[in-house]
Formats: sequence, structure tokens, C-alpha cells
Amino acid sequence: MIRLLRIEAHRGPTPFVLPLLAVLLAISPLAGDLTPVALWLDRSVDVEGSVQITGPFAAGVAAWLASRGHRRRMDDLLASTPRNPWTTALATWLATVGWMAAFYVALAIVYLGITATQATWGSLLWWPVIAGLVAVVMCSLAGFVVGQWVPSRLTTPLVAVGVLALILGIRSAAPNDRVVGIGLLSPIYPTFGTDASVFHQPQPDLAIVKLLLYTGVLALALAAMAWHARIARPALRPTGIALLIAGLALSTTAGALDATARNTGHGIVVPAFHTTTPAIAYTPVCTDTPLPVCVHPAYSGGREPAVLSTIINAIAAPVLGVPGMPVRAEQTDSSTPGVHGTPPILLFGNFVIHDSTLQPPAFGRRFEALTALSLFVGPHTDIRNPTPAQRALARYTVEQAHYPPDPDMLASHDPAVAAAADRFAALTPTVRTAWLTTHLAAIRAGQVTVEDIP
Repeated sequence: MIRLLRIEAHRGPTPFVLPLLAVLLAISPLAGDLTPVALWLDRSVDVEGSVQITGPFAAGVAAWLASRGHRRRMDDLLASTPRNPWTTALATWLATVGWMAAFYVALAIVYLGITATQATWGSLLWWPVIAGLVAVVMCSLAGFVVGQWVPSRLTTPLVAVGVLALILGIRSAAPNDRVVGIGLLSPIYPTFGTDASVFHQPQPDLAIVKLLLYTGVLALALAAMAWHARIARPALRPTGIALLIAGLALSTTAGALDATARNTGHGIVVPAFHTTTPAIAYTPVCTDTPLPVCVHPAYSGGREPAVLSTIINAIAAPVLGVPGMPVRAEQTDSSTPGVHGTPPILLFGNFVIHDSTLQPPAFGRRFEALTALSLFVGPHTDIRNPTPAQRALARYTVEQAHYPPDPDMLASHDPAVAAAADRFAALTPTVRTAWLTTHLAAIRAGQVTVEDIP
């Protein structure tokens, strides 16, 4: 068996395909994701997402090798050899999948090695990487089985395209991270979704369900291989039946668990084996600015603190020192920003920064508007439904920072709001500070109208 594996590893076409695969990955979004802040969670999920490219390649190459004997009209010759056809097919597939698995592991080492030089907090998360590796193996074996049963020159491209379409099609059943269902089981659905964060320990619930399904599919594919060789070796029938039963049991279990999955604020939860999601202790990193801006240490290695500090301080500058205004700003995993606590702290949520700006631009304008509104909306009030007076004052702070006001949140279409913001901007700093000191509580309570703004 070892000698056969060595022969198959040398004569197969897989090594010649790997450079093309490396080029495709180098020009894919995977390489571009090395630019933003280095988060171990995101980078681990990126490696898993490479299955979108490596999976179809693995399936196509395996299908090509499985149909090799038929294409070369060697079926009768191979049937006359004393070697077990199950062993021969298994060796051919193992040599092929060995190259693809080695490529995936090398990709993970390089990608995560770069991350290790960039990340400022945290450590590697293994679950997405392992789920991606098993998915590559599954795609390869599935392609090999199709190549065995449908040996044709067209099988290879059709298998590769079919696997890609299947991966994307299943993924499309979960169009966003708030939807659960069969889409969770796609190899490119992130094991740790965007709801998982650096603030709470990611849970492996979805990874376990995926591994159960992928292992079940592997067992079903091996059963199909055994059934294909049953004519030459009738003794393989019990093996095929056992593999079929195991594969169906694992796949059914994974489907049943997936049906119970739900999305929470910290990722996918499967009640059957879910534990609590503990918060992770950390010490925030703060800027030395008039209003200190504190971020999670995972975000402290690049431009993020400086960019956020510039934006938040520019908006809050006219109101700093007013009693009740924040003494610092701090990043949180809460989806609702605002000023909370004693002493008051301005909370803000997750963000993405590219080239010293918040991206995309629409998100940047929304972030600026939410920051401004947080200064004037009460802590127990929906910040996304402010009063006209709160909009006017928030608009003033955004405009004096020389940022364009968000048209939806700061009512650019409302002349009364714009006029009140202009009136307030025309006051002297002393008058503005005195008026805010007197009326801030009423403003946050929603008791001040735009007509009350001097």
C-alpha cells in the first residue's frame, strides 16, 4: 500500500495544479484581508473560506484521476490484476487528497503566520481551520466517487463547477448572519460568524455540526466506492453497507442538530451541546487625547485608535467639560451606542477602517451621526429615533467637525432642524456651554424642542 501511494503521488497531476491554485488565492479577497486590523477570529475564518476555491479544485482533480483508467481504456487490464480494486482506488484518492490537504495546511501556516506578526491580542482558533480541512477532504472524495461512476472527460469540469455551485447554493440559503437553516452547513459559511467577537469566547457549536455532516458525507462516499468495487470483490458489500449506515446516521444527526440551531448575539448556538458564552477579560488601550478613546487591545496595533480618536474628539470637542458629557469613549460589543454610567462613558460598537477612514463611506457617516446623537440622547432611549432638537444639536457637532451630516439620521431634509443647528453654531462658545449645562438633562429626556434652541 505504501509503495502504491508513493507511485500515485508522483504520477498524478495534482502537483501541477497547485501553482494555479496558489495564484487564484493570491488574487482573491483572501489576500486583501491581510490589510485591515489582524483579528485571529477573522483570519481563522478566512482560511476556512478558502474552501470556495480549494474545494472545487480538489473535487475536479480527484474526478480526473478516478476516471483515468476508463479514459485510457484500461478497465479490462486493471480488472485482471490481483490487487484489490478497493485498495487501488483508495490509494489513488489518498495520494490526490494528500496533496490538496498539504496545500491547505501550507496556506493556513502562511496566512496565520502573517497574522501572528500583526495581531496584538488573542490566539489561533482551530475550529474553522479544521472544519475547512475536512471540507476539502470531503469535496475530494465526492469528486473521486463521481469520477468512478461517471468516467468521462467532461466529468472533471462538471464536477468542479458542480461542487462550487453546491457550496454557493447552500450558502445562499443563509443570506445573512441572522438567518439559520441548511445554509449554516455550507463549507464557506463562517464557523464563527460576524456576531462572534473578541469580547466573548467563540463557541464551537456550528463547527461540531459541520464536522458531523462532513464525516457523514465521507462515509457515504466511501460506501459508494465499496459498492463500485463489489463486482470484483463481493466481500466488500458488508463494508459498503456498514459505511452507508454510518454515513446516514451522521448526516441525519447533523441535520437534526442544525434544525435546532439559533443565532444569538455571540454566534450560532446548538442547544444539544452549548455551554455558556463567557466574556473575555481584557484591558482596553486608550489614547492620550482630550476625550480618551479606548479600544479592545485586538484593535490597537494599527491606525484604528488614532482614526477613531480623531473622529470622536472632533465631534465631541464643543461639548467637552459640560456636566454629564462623557469623560472617555470606549469600544463595546453592544449594538446600541450611547452615553452610560457614572462617570459617563460614550460607548461605540464595531468598526472597519481602511486607509485611515471608516469604511464603507455610508458606515462612516452613520458612525459619525451615532456618535453625535449619543451625546444628546438619553441612555434608555432609542438612539435611532431621536427628537428634532436632538437631531439639530447632533447635526451641529458633526458640521463643526467638518463632516457631512448623515441625511437619514440627522434630517438633512428638515429645514427646522438645519436652521436650529445653524442658530446654535452662531452662538459664542461660552453661551453654548452655559445653555447646554442648564438644559442637557431636558434635552436627553426629549423635553426640548427645536424652537427652544437659541
